[in-house]
Amino acid sequence: YKPTQVSPRHVEALLRTKQARLDLQKRRSLVAATKLQSCMRMYLAKKRYRGILAKVVKIQAWRKGIIGRKGAKEYRKYIFARKIQRNWRRYQDQKVYKIFRKTILLAQERMRLVSAKSQMQKLKKEAKEVGALMAKSQKAAEQANELRKRNEELEAVQLQLTSEKKNLQKKIQDLEEKVSEMTQSLEEAKVAAAAALAKAAEDSKTVVETEMLNKMTVQMEEKDAQLAKLQEDMAAIQAAGQDQGKKLQEAETRYQQLLKTTTLQTTAGMTMGASASMAAGRAAAFASKSNSNRHVNIQLVGASKTGKSALFEKLIQDQDPSKLDGFGQGNILSHLTVTIDGSAIKFLDCSGQARAQNMVKEWFPRSNWVFVVYDMCNKESFDYALQMVGWAHEAGARVVLFGNRFNADQGQPVQADLMMAKDVAARNNGFAYESVSLFDAVKMAMNQGDDDESVVGRTSTAAGLDGSPDVNRRSSITDALNNVKSWFGGNDRGRASQGVLRPSLKGTRAMKQQRRDGDVNSDLRPVQELQDSESAVTCICFGQERLHKAYILLATASKDGTVVIYRCYRTEMEISFLSDQDYPQEDDSAFSAPPPDHSNIAVHSKLVGHSRAITSIFFNLLEDQLVTTSIDKSVRFWGIDSGEMLKVFTDSSPVPVATFLPFNPQVFVAANSNAVLRLVNVQNGMVLQKLKVETEVRALKFDDTGLFLLAGTKSGSIHVLEASDNTSLKFKFKVQLARGGVTCICFVPANYGMPACLLVNTSDSNATIIDCTYGSPAGVLTNLTVRSRVRVAHSLLPLKCCYSPSGQGYLISGSEDKEVYIYSLAKGSNYKMQYLKHHQVPVVAVAVNMQDTVIASADSLGRIVLWRRMDFSHIPE
Repeated sequence: YKPTQVSPRHVEALLRTKQARLDLQKRRSLVAATKLQSCMRMYLAKKRYRGILAKVVKIQAWRKGIIGRKGAKEYRKYIFARKIQRNWRRYQDQKVYKIFRKTILLAQERMRLVSAKSQMQKLKKEAKEVGALMAKSQKAAEQANELRKRNEELEAVQLQLTSEKKNLQKKIQDLEEKVSEMTQSLEEAKVAAAAALAKAAEDSKTVVETEMLNKMTVQMEEKDAQLAKLQEDMAAIQAAGQDQGKKLQEAETRYQQLLKTTTLQTTAGMTMGASASMAAGRAAAFASKSNSNRHVNIQLVGASKTGKSALFEKLIQDQDPSKLDGFGQGNILSHLTVTIDGSAIKFLDCSGQARAQNMVKEWFPRSNWVFVVYDMCNKESFDYALQMVGWAHEAGARVVLFGNRFNADQGQPVQADLMMAKDVAARNNGFAYESVSLFDAVKMAMNQGDDDESVVGRTSTAAGLDGSPDVNRRSSITDALNNVKSWFGGNDRGRASQGVLRPSLKGTRAMKQQRRDGDVNSDLRPVQELQDSESAVTCICFGQERLHKAYILLATASKDGTVVIYRCYRTEMEISFLSDQDYPQEDDSAFSAPPPDHSNIAVHSKLVGHSRAITSIFFNLLEDQLVTTSIDKSVRFWGIDSGEMLKVFTDSSPVPVATFLPFNPQVFVAANSNAVLRLVNVQNGMVLQKLKVETEVRALKFDDTGLFLLAGTKSGSIHVLEASDNTSLKFKFKVQLARGGVTCICFVPANYGMPACLLVNTSDSNATIIDCTYGSPAGVLTNLTVRSRVRVAHSLLPLKCCYSPSGQGYLISGSEDKEVYIYSLAKGSNYKMQYLKHHQVPVVAVAVNMQDTVIASADSLGRIVLWRRMDFSHIPE
């Protein structure tokens, strides 16, 4: 039963399974057919749609083409109509313009004719009066010129006669002394002969006494002959003295020079060993002596391979071995200070290369002595030395023609003419010396320099006691000349205007005699010259003027990327100005006294780190750090005393200038060559703001309110930016100033009834004075207006300018024609121009200290010159 029951079920299951498979297959076929039908219908619908769409697009394009062609035709008609209208209007305007122009030219011609006729009538009326005045003026001017020439001739003749008189009187006095001595000796001889004759008569001595008597008689006759000869010589000298005075003086000078040379060479060791204290005193006087702009004591020159460097090295090794490390470090010019007998002597060792000849000659006017070294066994070096002697003498330096005897001592033949050397040296007021050591020649120069000063003092004293007219006293001819000048407005205006700078250094009587009447700048003199690099100085500034009573700092930056900070010690007059002030760092004993070489200046520190030219330098608010910007794309902070680099901020392009925000000394603004101003936090280096301007900014300066930043650009414009808060700048307005770029801006506060102004250097050969207008509300800068433009030679270099508060203010600027320009800003002065001449190359940067006693000027050869005004109030008139 069970199998029968199970079997149908199994069969039914199999049948149901088969039926299910059949149903599934049928359903799949139905679904597939449905999909195929759907795809076919979709394809047919798409095809119909695309055909309709293409037809619609074609109809639209056809319609748009019809409309476009119609519009283009209308637009072409409009364009042609507008051209026709424009040509017609132009034709009408030209027609009217030609009629107006003819009318205006005719009117102008008639107006000029009327004006010329009236002017001619006026001139004819004034011609008679002007002719008379011109005749009188010309006659008076001719009289004034004649009086001036006559005065100069009389003064020259007077000086010549005075000199000849003094020389002849001295010679006559010497001859009279010799005659008196010979007369006295003759009288003594006569007395002795008489005594001997009496003794011979009394004692009736032998023939020996008779021979002695005869001998004494012969001596008396010789003395008589010598006396007669001396009297004849004295008469001849007195007869020919007036005609041959000048020639005799020159011959005497040459003779004395040769005599001094021979004597000093022979007795050099004896004289120098006689008194050590006296020699030390003379050495100190020689080292401290400064004749105007002569800052080098001894300059060593000569041809190459003459043993000059070996002689100098031996001198250093014998006298000051500690300076051997600094010897030979210079390439062309090597400055070195050597201590000799306790005094620092400044030497300048010059290369003998031909390419350095011009540079060596430029130092002749700045040297007291020039030692021209030649090899006694080399004729070419001797000829070159003779030529150098002439150049040095023309520059006003004393000369020593030094022959190196080393090769001659080794047995080589001497080719130099020593007699010619002595003669050339004597002709050029110098000495000729031959040796293997410089020491004796240096000592001779030191002693001779002191003797020359004493001789000059004696000569001037004798001239005053001789009864000759005083050189300071005006003659009657000079007074008459000045009276004639006063008739035409040429009289001296006195000393109402003292000129730029306050007096800070006491002058000598000789300086006072050299002053030019009426020239206030004749008292302004270069007193110091500095050079630590042959690279051009790009900028300078003074600092720490309120921190130390003994000195101030002068920072100088060069094109080669180095910065040198000097200590400039104050003079006695400057310290007297500051006697009532308090200085917090006065107890610093290390730098309270000036250096022992009496130069009043010393190197404080050197800052080395920049690889390219430095573009600007400035001190921070506390003046314990110096900030420098450079073309090497960096802004660097330096420690003043240590010389260490504290911080470096880099940029993507060169940085021409930077400055601190006045009310936030922790933030500075820097400009780069991409015309972007950046405000940077000093503490963390974060850039607080970037401000884009139209062109590169090359000068930045805040006004005295500290709220407005003045930015001078490469295109000659000045942008005014407002420091609305301590972390941002906002553009206010712009003023187009010049065609050349702005290189320096100096702000001058309001004073003497004149508004605040800017002193701006631009590279179109101008320096501009710009008035600052502050409007409502009070203290807001609203406008910049040009007050005046003054001429300064400036077209290529980034020249700097500064301000001196002397008088009613002065504009001081460097220039490319080697002069320091000074313009008065006083009312009514008409911007009178003065200049200071000393530099031999363009003057790039200038600066004035806060006390207004020193001007520093720097040039493109690396020289820095300090100028001071001399005071002569202590010298009686």
